Amino acid sequence: MKRISFILLLLASFVLAAEPAAAVTPATTKDTAKVAAPAPKATPVAVVKKDTAKVAAPAPKATPVAEVKKDTAKVATPAPKATPVVTTTNDSAKTVVPAAVVEKNDSTKTTEVTPAANSSKTDSTVAEVTTVVPDSSAVDSTVAEITPVADSSAVDSSLVKVSTPKRIKVKKPKALPLVSAGGFEFDFNSDFEIQAGKVFWSSEDDPNGDNMEEWFGRASLSLLTKTENFNGKIKISIDPGNLSETATVVQDRDDAVKTEMRDILELNEAWAYQRTKYFNFKLGRWDNTNKNGDYFGGYVDGYLNGFKSTFDSENMLQFGFTPTENLSVEVAFISTGPHLNTGDLRAVARFSKLSGIEALDIDLSARTNLFDKVYSHKSDVRTTVSLKATAPIIAEKLFVFGEVAMLELGADSTEKYIDGNSIPRERKIPVDLKMPLTGGLLFQPGVIDRMILEVEYISDRYKTKYHSSSTRVKDLLTAFYIEKDLTDRFTLSAGFHSYGSSKDFMLSGNLIGRIN
Repeated sequence: MKRISFILLLLASFVLAAEPAAAVTPATTKDTAKVAAPAPKATPVAVVKKDTAKVAAPAPKATPVAEVKKDTAKVATPAPKATPVVTTTNDSAKTVVPAAVVEKNDSTKTTEVTPAANSSKTDSTVAEVTTVVPDSSAVDSTVAEITPVADSSAVDSSLVKVSTPKRIKVKKPKALPLVSAGGFEFDFNSDFEIQAGKVFWSSEDDPNGDNMEEWFGRASLSLLTKTENFNGKIKISIDPGNLSETATVVQDRDDAVKTEMRDILELNEAWAYQRTKYFNFKLGRWDNTNKNGDYFGGYVDGYLNGFKSTFDSENMLQFGFTPTENLSVEVAFISTGPHLNTGDLRAVARFSKLSGIEALDIDLSARTNLFDKVYSHKSDVRTTVSLKATAPIIAEKLFVFGEVAMLELGADSTEKYIDGNSIPRERKIPVDLKMPLTGGLLFQPGVIDRMILEVEYISDRYKTKYHSSSTRVKDLLTAFYIEKDLTDRFTLSAGFHSYGSSKDFMLSGNLIGRIN
């Protein structure tokens, strides 16, 4: 009877020990998870992979191990007597930690690990484990199958997939401004340039016999400020006396007037520019040089030609309007004398990407001495109208450009004559209309930053005031210009062009060194 009771008791123990465990759902995160103290005995071992689980042969008394990768694997909650051991892989580190209950935890929280009775096989590295949903009755389709493994102290390295990180391309940072504060960006620029020119005399006589017909230098300092909708600039230039081409008129204590080559300090630019989506406003001092090429053009602001020639700075108030993406208009009031007794009205309309001629950019400009007439009704109203156009032949490489202008329309000239009574008198006669025409090619090959070939034509130039004091005046003038950045600090420009309006030619060069 005792034997039968003992056998029944032994069978009941096996039945109780063989009760199936509920599914455990371990999920891993990058933070360390809390693991509660395990029961003394454990049963199944789970090896969980990202996609499919590999099954190893069962072994007696194996500690259950669940290998979890960084992707979440869900396993049901163990039965009270089941003590699963969870093994997770964090890149190359493998940790075997016995665990019974894992509390639900946020990915940003860490929990403390309670060591099991047999902690000799536990690695010093803590495994990464996240939520375990208790009392889960079903295993998700993405959960790997739980199977026992032979040895829980180590996991086969072939079961772990190590992902190679992608190489990230680092973009080159943009040049930062010198100072940024309160939404403003401030920058400071300075440079020095020197320019030289030599005439190849042929048809004209060399009056001075100088080594260089042109020789001057200039230092420039500029301060710029910028926000999203505002720009401002101040630029000052200093011409050293021995590198200046302009003589300074001085008067000594004896009221004697003479000229000297002195250092010249000049305010080239000082302006503030505010813009919105459709309107902009600019106030201050700057020059309006706007040429397609380098040597000729920009006639709306006057007639001026020469190597790297620019107009003088003027004081003005300018309003801008951009009604569409194809049209922008600028109207400026320019002061040319004290008390605004003389001044001009300047207007420019810019057209781009017009229907049917999308590749053509067109500028239509006009300028008239409006304030002269307001001050004195005897003043002649002179108006200049200019039309410029640019079009690409090869995108971003080769461009063709041209400009035509009608200079000083309405201007009169005064001539002296003797009337029928033999009395000398003066009378006004209209000035003949002259239309300068310029055109050329702009080439940007890459090796050289810019190459420009341009010509200018004025019919019967010698009869106009748009020529130099040359013995022989040409109607057609030519110029060739190149520009190259030698380094990020030095830029070299060179030109071979007509000398004035004569038949002789001149070779010019300009070197700019940027200090910062």
